[in-house]
Amino acid sequence: MMNKERHASQTRHGFLWWVGRILLGLVALLLVVLASALVVGTFAKSNLKAQYPPPGMMVDVGGYRLHIFCEGRGSPTVIMESGLGDSSLIWALVRPESVKTTRTCVYDRAGFGWSDISPKPRTVDVIVEELHTLLVNGGITGPYVLVGHSIGGAYVRLYAHNYPDSVVGMVLVDSSHEEQSARLPAAIVQLGQQGTEEQQRELALYKPLARMGVLALAHNWLPANPMLPLATQATEQALIADPNYLDTLFAEQDSAESNLAEVAAAQITTVGNIPLIVLSAGQHMLPGGAIPPELVEEMAQVWQQLQAELAMRSPQGRQVAVAESGHYIHLEQPQVVIDAIDQVVAAVRQ
Repeated sequence: MMNKERHASQTRHGFLWWVGRILLGLVALLLVVLASALVVGTFAKSNLKAQYPPPGMMVDVGGYRLHIFCEGRGSPTVIMESGLGDSSLIWALVRPESVKTTRTCVYDRAGFGWSDISPKPRTVDVIVEELHTLLVNGGITGPYVLVGHSIGGAYVRLYAHNYPDSVVGMVLVDSSHEEQSARLPAAIVQLGQQGTEEQQRELALYKPLARMGVLALAHNWLPANPMLPLATQATEQALIADPNYLDTLFAEQDSAESNLAEVAAAQITTVGNIPLIVLSAGQHMLPGGAIPPELVEEMAQVWQQLQAELAMRSPQGRQVAVAESGHYIHLEQPQVVIDAIDQVVAAVRQ
């Protein structure tokens, strides 16, 4: 009896030993696979950066670098500020034409495009100071015509407020208004907030994949703005595979409302007596059928009023309603933006 029990015990110990060895082998295999994936992913991230080098120069702004790309000749110098989540590539249809008129620069805010991620919070004050430091350290002298899209329009207005002597003209492309959340229909504002939260929940799943380099390996599958030229779309896919992109996107989204509140607190009643053109979109893309038409109409009316108020920030300001365009006028109707920049530059030169 004791021999049978001893044999059974030895059998159990032998079975557990083999199970342990198998599990240990599986863990070791998993570690090897993960290590290999990290090595391959790291190589993929490095290789992707080498394939898409920055077209402009990298400028130190205090221990980290921002990318700025300038071409063309003449004064004033046009500086283009992108909207939330966008890199300098978003100006691909406008920049090549603007450089024919005057010196034109596009740049990437910290964490976007080719720029390094910033150790500082994504507040509007920090963003404006980073741009100022970039221009000074990069030797990009004024005077400037500032072009700002969406929340970038709020950024350039604060820049002009802080450095009025250097800004001689401005083009606002469907710019954000510091009072928009208080004055647009509450249902529209809530819908926008819900959309941002839903997007962040979905994109959060991609963060670890970006850090491991998996997105770099599969960057051709990433979404790109379909209105950009094909070559530019490929570059955009490579840039958003960088893990810094999602971290910065989330940080700017989370700071958007407080940044507009900071601009409001600055009480910018004027951008100076300078040529100013405010381009406002006439098409408002919303989920089909989800919002009553009368609410959409109310939103459109309030938005046009906000845009008209921005045009009044200069005695020389005027609003141009772009009826057939949505929020991205510089992609949907680029010639309108090109013409506006040319007109402001011409007015400055007179």
